[in-house]
Amino acid sequence: MPVPRFRTTLAITVFTAGALAVSARAAAPHRVLPGETLWSIAAANNFTTRTIAAFNGLSVDSAVYAGQTIQIPTDAEGAAALASAGVASGSSSTSATAEASHTVTPGESLWSIAGANSLSPGSLAADNGLSADSLLIIGQTINVPASSGSTSTTGTTSIGAPPPQEHPYWTSPIYCPLCPSGEAYLASNAAAAWDAMRQASQRVYGIDLYPGGPFSAYRSYAQQLYLYNLYLSGQGNLAAAPGTSSHEYGYALDLADPSMRTVVDEIGANYGWAKTEAPDEWWHVNYVGP
Repeated sequence: MPVPRFRTTLAITVFTAGALAVSARAAAPHRVLPGETLWSIAAANNFTTRTIAAFNGLSVDSAVYAGQTIQIPTDAEGAAALASAGVASGSSSTSATAEASHTVTPGESLWSIAGANSLSPGSLAADNGLSADSLLIIGQTINVPASSGSTSTTGTTSIGAPPPQEHPYWTSPIYCPLCPSGEAYLASNAAAAWDAMRQASQRVYGIDLYPGGPFSAYRSYAQQLYLYNLYLSGQGNLAAAPGTSSHEYGYALDLADPSMRTVVDEIGANYGWAKTEAPDEWWHVNYVGP
């Protein structure tokens, strides 16, 4: 007597489900889709980039291409791959103790996130399968590995060395004799107005105008965070939380001497510079436009 068609279909369905269950307990192949990276594949499967890279015999900064097959291990296989590669880890899966996830916010970059976590931009990029000059997208999630020298936000723990200066394309240099490079930066329109006001000050009052140091004009997110952490730890002056300071937009400057503030009060309005923020700080002036 022939087997009814619905029973054949049921048998096939049961067999397929069983096969899937078996494959889920062992390494499974993943065909790389356009736009995917080692990091995104690892994150989607709850693994660190290092685990997926080690299991596939790749470096953490290896590029993958659409159509390539990457093997996804089980937890045990991933841990074994890390051990074989000489990487000490309590777990091959992503965890809060070994590697934390971070959602990118406006103004952040690989450099700023690395600096905030006492990591080098290169190592952070490699751990996420990115190049060191990769641009991050707001809302993107990246893995931040634990660091033995993480930046402190409370207490009196050492904050570490200040981040180096970086100069976005939309900024221009201004004169700064107290800066190591002899320059600081402002947003291009603010810089042009500042230079014109400086020339007028020298001509009319015989007073030069310049910032008090390399962090006294434009600051990156990481530099603002560094100063904010100094303030929270009791080791620095009052500083705004990163993401809220006009310094990060190149529209504020901290003067080097009180006499300079007198000049800005006298002629600043002619050049779009004024004192409209931080009333208790004589040194802080900002560009408000023409």
